[in-house]
Amino acid sequence: MKNLAKLSRKLTAAAASAVMALTSTASLQPVTTVAADADNNYYEALAMSLYMYDANACGSGITDGPLTWRGDCHTYDAQASVGSLDGSAKSAVDPDGDGKVDVSGGFHDAGDHIKFNLTIGFGINSLALSEYLNEGIYEKAGCKDHLIYELKWGADYLMKTTFLDSSGNVAAVAHVVANGGEDHAIWSSPETQTYARPIYWLTAGKNNSAVCCEMSAGLAGTAYIVKDSDPEYSAKCIKYAKALLEFGQKHTGNEGGGLADFYGTETQYQDEEAMAQAWLWLCGEGSKPTPVPKNGDYGNQQYDGWVYCWNKVWQGYAALMYKATEDQVFADELKAELQKQGDLVVGTYNADGWGASRYNCAKQMDAIALAKGDKDAAYAKAAKYQMDHILGNNSLGYSFLLGYGDKWPVHIHHRAANPGNDANGASSNPSAKYTAYGLLVGGDDKSGYQDQTDKYQYTEGALDYNGCFAIACAGIANLYGGDAAAMPALAKKADEINADFKFGDSSSIVTTETTTTTTVSNTEPTTTTTTTTSPAPKETITFRPEYYVEEVVSYPTKTVYTVGEDLDFTGVSLKIHSETRWVEANGNRSGIFYGTPRTVDNIAISARDVSIGGENGAIWKGEMANTLSAGEYFVTANTTIYPDNYPEGVHLLNYKQKITYKDASEPTTNLDGSDFEISISRERIAVGDKAVLTFDKGANLIPFGTLNYDEDLISLTKSGENTYEIIGLKEGSARISFTGPAGQTKTVTISVGTGVDFGDANCDGGVDLADVVLIMQSIANPNKYGLNGTEKSHITEFGLSNADVNMQSGVTTEDALCIQQYLLKIIKTLPVRS
Repeated sequence: MKNLAKLSRKLTAAAASAVMALTSTASLQPVTTVAADADNNYYEALAMSLYMYDANACGSGITDGPLTWRGDCHTYDAQASVGSLDGSAKSAVDPDGDGKVDVSGGFHDAGDHIKFNLTIGFGINSLALSEYLNEGIYEKAGCKDHLIYELKWGADYLMKTTFLDSSGNVAAVAHVVANGGEDHAIWSSPETQTYARPIYWLTAGKNNSAVCCEMSAGLAGTAYIVKDSDPEYSAKCIKYAKALLEFGQKHTGNEGGGLADFYGTETQYQDEEAMAQAWLWLCGEGSKPTPVPKNGDYGNQQYDGWVYCWNKVWQGYAALMYKATEDQVFADELKAELQKQGDLVVGTYNADGWGASRYNCAKQMDAIALAKGDKDAAYAKAAKYQMDHILGNNSLGYSFLLGYGDKWPVHIHHRAANPGNDANGASSNPSAKYTAYGLLVGGDDKSGYQDQTDKYQYTEGALDYNGCFAIACAGIANLYGGDAAAMPALAKKADEINADFKFGDSSSIVTTETTTTTTVSNTEPTTTTTTTTSPAPKETITFRPEYYVEEVVSYPTKTVYTVGEDLDFTGVSLKIHSETRWVEANGNRSGIFYGTPRTVDNIAISARDVSIGGENGAIWKGEMANTLSAGEYFVTANTTIYPDNYPEGVHLLNYKQKITYKDASEPTTNLDGSDFEISISRERIAVGDKAVLTFDKGANLIPFGTLNYDEDLISLTKSGENTYEIIGLKEGSARISFTGPAGQTKTVTISVGTGVDFGDANCDGGVDLADVVLIMQSIANPNKYGLNGTEKSHITEFGLSNADVNMQSGVTTEDALCIQQYLLKIIKTLPVRS
C-alpha cells in the first residue's frame, strides 16, 4: 500500500492514519529510547537484513531457496504482453513478433507485488554502497555470499528488462511491471496470484532519466563489488550500466507511467547520474564525476535538500566520494545536510515521516561517514544510539528489524508474510503467518507507533528501507562488531529459514580449525601446521601477507604553513589490516584471510612519499613544499610506507589532506578556517521581524574574514562579540555567508516573509499531525499555546497564517479537520491550493 507520489517532501510525517486531535491517541504515544544493557549484535542484524530481499523475491528459483515459506510466483511475467510498443523499440523487445516478452524475476517493491526498476536499482545500489563504505564487513559478518546473491538477483532483472539494439544501445526499458491500483486491491500471497500484470515502458521518446541513471548506479555498484570474484559478470553489468547512463543522458525525460502514483520522480536526475558516474569511475570505466557540493549546491542549482532516499541520492554520492577522495568538501556537505535534518545525538531518536526508520538510517550514513572510523567520536555514538533504538532499545521493546531480538511487530503489512484469511485484507488486522526475518518496517516516529496491518506507514517495509538499513548497519557493525556465528545458529532454529541453502562456494560461518598450509616466500617452501580462524578449506597454499590502510584515524595537526616551510607530516595514526591470499592445494577455490584491523599510531610520512596538488592540475613533489607560494593545496599519497614492526610495508592508498600556505604578513588567527560555524536562530522571519546570526566557534575570526549578505532583503548589525542581529526588510530568500581568512566559506539562508506555507502551523517545514495538535492546543488553551502563550512552542503569527487553510473566519477546528483529511488523502489538496 506504499503510495509516496507527490507527497511533498515537506510532508515529513505522513501520519494519515489517525484524526489525532479528535480521537483517542492512546496508540500514538511517542516511543522513547531506553539505555541498552549491552551492545547489540550488529553482525547478526546485518546478515539477517539480507533475508528481506528473499522475502520480496519474484519469479522462478524461489522454491527451495533461502526461505521455506516463499515459492515461485508471478512466473507468468515470462509471457507478459509487449503492449503498445512499436517501431525499432518493439523490434528489439519482441524480435519474433509474438507480442510476448519475458520480464520475470526481480523483487517486489514493498508489502505489495509491483516491480519498480527505480527502487530495485536504489536497493542494490545501497547494498553495494554499504560494502564499499565498510569494505570487508560482509565477510566479517559471515554473509558476503548472501550479499552477492542478492546483488546478482537484482542486477539480473535490471539487465533482463533493459533491451539493447544491435549496436548495444538501449532501445527500451520495462521499468514497471504490474498496475499499482489493481495490485493493491488484492490481498493474498504472491504464489497464488494470477491477475494481469502490464508493463510500463521507457523509450527514447518517452523516457525517465532518473530511473535509467538509478538502474545504472545499481548495476555499476554491483560490478564494483563482484569485480574480483566474478570479473565476467562485472563486465556485463558495466556494459548495461554504461548503456543506461548514456540513454538517460541523451533522452532526458520524466515519464511517470506506472510510477508517478507511487514514486513520482523529478526532472532533475543529476544526482542519480552522478552516482552512476562515481561507481563507473571506481570500476575504472569512466572519468571522475565533476559535481562537488558548495553550500548545498552541486552545480547549476542542483541542490540536495533531502535525506538519502529512492529519489534523492546526493548524500549517498557525497558519502561515496568522501571515501574515494578524502576531499573535505564532501564531509562538510554531509554535516551541513545532517544538521538541517535535525542532526543525530545520543539521547534523541531522530525519525519522522512515512517509514521513518529508513530516513533515520540514511542520517546514520552521514554521521558514520563523519566519524571516520572512530567509534568514540560523537557522531559514531549518536549513530549507534539510533541503531540500538531500531533494534529494540526503546520503550516498547520492539525491534523494528523483524526477527531480531526477542520482540518485534507482528501485524505486518506484507502480503506474502501476512496473507490473511478473508476478503477484508489489511483491515482484518491479522498477526503475520510468517516472520519475515530481516524486514525493516517503518517503525515509530515523533507521533508514536501503531502495530496494525493497515497502518502501513509504521508496519510496512520496502526495498529502499532495507537499502538504507544496510548502509547504516554495515557502518555500525564495522565500528562495534558482533558475533558472525549468531545468524547461522538462528537460521537452524527458525522455521522460516532454509539453513541448508548455499548462497555461494565458500562457507558463511567463521570457525576455528587446524589447517595444514604451505607458505610460499622468497626462500624454499615449508610446510607447517597452524591454527587459524577462517572459512578456508583444510589444505591451502598461503602467500605472504600484505597490509592495507583501512582508514586514516588522525591526520597531522599542522595544516597551516608559512611560505618557505618544509612539510611536516608527523603524528599520523592509521587503522590497517592484513590480507593473506590463499589457493586450494588440490582444487580451484581461492580467497583472502582478512586480519583483524589494528591501529598504528604516530607515524611520520616522509615528504618523498607524497605529492602536492594545486590549481589547474599542478603537482609538486613533497620535497618541494618549501617552494610553494601562498594558497591552498592537497597532499596525497599512493605509496607504500614502512612503519616500525611492518618490514613488509603498508600500502597507503588515496591518502588526502588539505594544507594551506600563507604569507608571513597574513593574520595568524585560525587561518586554517576550520574552527568556526555560523548559525541562525530562526530560518523564517517576517518583514520587520528579527533573528540572530551566531558564530558558534571561532568568533575571533570575525575581524579577519568577510561577511556577505543580501542587503536589500535583510540588515545585519553586530550585537555581541560573536553575534549579529538580523532584521527582515523585504520578502525573499536571503543568503548570509562568511569567508574566513583561509578562504573557507560557511553559508546560511533565511526566508523573509516569503508568504504562507499552508498547513505548517508549527513552522517546522513540514505538514503533519504535530500541526493539527498545535492548532487544537492554541484553540483549547490560548493562554499556553495561543499567539502570546506561555509555552515555548506556542503558535506564532506565521503559524496562524499557515494554519488558516480554509481561509474562513480565522483559525478554527475546521482548519485542523482539513489538514487531517489532507493527510488521510480524503482530499487531495488543501482548500487554499485548489
